Amino acid sequence: MAKQDQELAKKYFNSGIEKSKKDEYELAIEDYTKAIELKPDYAEAYYYRGGSWLRLGEREKAKEDLDVARDLAMDAIIALDKIGQDYERAWKILGNM
Repeated sequence: MAKQDQELAKKYFNSGIEKSKKDEYELAIEDYTKAIELKPDYAEAYYYRGGSWLRLGEREKAKEDLDVARDLAMDAIIALDKIGQDYERAWKILGNM
């Protein structure tokens, strides 16, 4: 992903947060959606869009977004755990040299 796409995704996400604070959930959903289009693995955007759907009474859409957010976040947690294991293994190997 291009750096400018990431920055633009973050701007849309932040705009969505501000609109949510003003109870402008439909507008917030539009911003979260644009952020997701630019960065399809944007777990936070899915999470907050799910919250906005919930506030509008769209339970099924909320559940879908919250499920995606959970899955993406779990992928990140699993990746971090693997990095930690690799790091620990490397230190053990270096310690035996």
